[in-house]
Amino acid sequence: MLSSTKGLFRKPDWDLAASCFERAATSFKIARSYDQAVQAYTKTSEAYFKADGIHLAGKAMENAGFLLAQNLNQPQRAADAYKQASDLFMADGKMDRAAEELEKAARAMENIDVNAAIELYSSACSLFEQEDRGRFAQEIFKRAISLSVRSRKYAKAIELIHRQSLVLQKLASRSHMYKANLSLLIILFALGDEVEAGKQFNNMCANDAGFAQSEEADIGQSLLQAYDEVDQVLLEKTVRRQQVTFLDNEVAKLSRTLTVPGESLSFQPPTSSYRTNQQTYKSSAPPPSSSSAYGAPPPTKHDLYGRPPSNQQPAPSSPPPPPQYSGPQHGYPAEKQGYPVEKQQQPVSDVDLDEEFARLNTNPSSHQQPPRHDQGPPPPFHHHDDDDDEDDLR
Repeated sequence: MLSSTKGLFRKPDWDLAASCFERAATSFKIARSYDQAVQAYTKTSEAYFKADGIHLAGKAMENAGFLLAQNLNQPQRAADAYKQASDLFMADGKMDRAAEELEKAARAMENIDVNAAIELYSSACSLFEQEDRGRFAQEIFKRAISLSVRSRKYAKAIELIHRQSLVLQKLASRSHMYKANLSLLIILFALGDEVEAGKQFNNMCANDAGFAQSEEADIGQSLLQAYDEVDQVLLEKTVRRQQVTFLDNEVAKLSRTLTVPGESLSFQPPTSSYRTNQQTYKSSAPPPSSSSAYGAPPPTKHDLYGRPPSNQQPAPSSPPPPPQYSGPQHGYPAEKQGYPVEKQQQPVSDVDLDEEFARLNTNPSSHQQPPRHDQGPPPPFHHHDDDDDEDDLR
């Protein structure tokens, strides 16, 4: 009876309960019962909180959020778990860990609620700013600005850039600050507020003499000039400079879409309809004649072979140089290639052949021809057989 009474008034052992819940959560996770593991981690966090183990309670909720995000694919519940973990770390005085949990919650919410994700990123940056640890918030600032530009939340992006610039100014990080200044100008131009962009540019140059000498300032000046002169060509040339590509990827892509008032992008990729119209035009249009295409009458057959027509006398001119033989040309007859051709002998009839045989038999030396004046004396006579004479005649 006494033992039972003492048991009724005994304080609960939350440390022991938290340890048991944690072992149960580990067992459920190994068995891949992730939903039950999340419930066990939630009980673990409650037990640690009641046992004044706030840091351990925050770690338990962090584990629950990880399972919800990675294994159960429930981003909303995961974000809630990460926010509870952030609150517990904040109560324990761990601002860095609290900011990290808010960043995890923001990443979980990016695909389902952009506004909530941006606000969570902003809250994480605020925690670092309050602790004067802004250098640890630079990556969070970049993710928040990139998400704001991608979702066309330009006003929020400008606010975040202003806050980032103040942190960079304290850190004396000039290169990153100049990039932030140029990003701010590009976003203002995307909003269509070139007047505010001009004011911000003048303030940047007045507050930092080094910025006025930087390449980012030169790009900003060229952008302002392009908008003042309504020069789309200058604008497109400026945004393609190398220093613009060093900015955040979303800001660099945004710069390629800038247009001066009343103008559009000069570069338009060819479309399928353009090619179809070209093909239709080519198929429907008649083929151009050689005279219209080259401004000269069409060549005739005689022009192709280099010979004058038969009914027209060739114009007197100096005799052409003798042709040089470069080999036969296939596909054209020899007389059309301009090369000398041997004349074919006329066929000899049988009657003429018989008469020639009779004449040779009566006077064997009559077949000799008198020597020409341009030749020397004839060779000495040798007797020929009839077979040789017949061969000569042939």
